[in-house]
Amino acid sequence: MEILNVRNLSKKYVNGNYEFWALSNINFKVNKGEFVAIIGKSGSGKSTLLHLLAGLDSPSSGMVYINNQNIYDFSDKKMIVFRRKYIGVIYQFYNLIPVLNVKENIILPALFDGRKVDDRKVNDLIKSLGLKNKESMFPNDLSGGQQQRVAIGRALINKPKILFCDEPTGNLDSKNSKYVMKLLKFYNKRYKQTIIMVTHDLSLAKEADRIIEMCDGKIIKDECRC
Repeated sequence: MEILNVRNLSKKYVNGNYEFWALSNINFKVNKGEFVAIIGKSGSGKSTLLHLLAGLDSPSSGMVYINNQNIYDFSDKKMIVFRRKYIGVIYQFYNLIPVLNVKENIILPALFDGRKVDDRKVNDLIKSLGLKNKESMFPNDLSGGQQQRVAIGRALINKPKILFCDEPTGNLDSKNSKYVMKLLKFYNKRYKQTIIMVTHDLSLAKEADRIIEMCDGKIIKDECRC
């Protein structure tokens, strides 16, 4: 079942008389439950693509359909509500709120969305993240790997249709990188969570079901590893 459809997506940056096409005519589809890794050298356009797919930036042309809705037809207000309900994003830098503890950081998107928080489900999520007994700790008291796990929990709390990951292991050592990948694969396989991940690490990309390789703003390879 198709969940994402990208049609003729392009992004141009202009600086004075200089024009640069970060993305050029990108087309692909993603099915529900797929784990897709997007790879490419620095400057290939992979992070720009992810930001457009997640509604965090606007394209110069083209369309992004999520659940058969072109997200760039939305008003700014509707886009914010749509992202909060249907999209989860994990960044390289954890972006946690330092004055909130682990549990408060995780449930924050649910509170913004006006949802009632089910403590049992939150506690189950915290346990699955390997953060049991750390609920009252603050970000500065956690390791980098633990902070990224909190960020994963925060991205998953509203049960997003798609989880976008922008270099989620970029600041982690190899041990914590493997742990984060293990978590992502767990949610993908157990809960059929659709995941689209940008990474520069080919060994991590090979853990995905599918690898899309980019170069100079274009897709040069799209390989299913199922």
